[in-house]
Amino acid sequence: MQSFLETLTSESKNVELPEEFNYFGKLIGSWKIDYIDNSNSHSIKGEWHFSWVLDGMAIQDVIILPGYEYGTTLRVYNPGTCAWDIAYCYTGKIMRFEASKRDDIIVLTNIEDEKRKWVFAKIEDNNFHWQDVIVKDNGEWHINFDLYAQRI
Repeated sequence: MQSFLETLTSESKNVELPEEFNYFGKLIGSWKIDYIDNSNSHSIKGEWHFSWVLDGMAIQDVIILPGYEYGTTLRVYNPGTCAWDIAYCYTGKIMRFEASKRDDIIVLTNIEDEKRKWVFAKIEDNNFHWQDVIVKDNGEWHINFDLYAQRI
């Protein structure tokens, strides 16, 4: 009998997930992160770990921001919408998003509040840039938090 982790995790993306929708595949692995609160320039050092799960049709991560937040995200590709259904969970809260690609960025829109977005502004082989954004009434994006990651 396989262990829970062996059953949950997958070695690679499922071939049924079209490459054009493999938005998050470059994130697989472990990252050291710098999470910056733009309201006061406070920075928290942490870790973010990503793995293929559920037969390679989903990606799960664990983010560790010591003294601030520990959370996990499950990103599941939805072939019916050609988008990603996402749930982020931490103690006392679950947030739901839907991800789509806009040019070279990946935008996760909060299901309960479409003005709240998480944005992967850049994903490269050894680094990425993530943002927590609020869309103002005039359409301008206000960046609450920036996160910079380097592959470990």
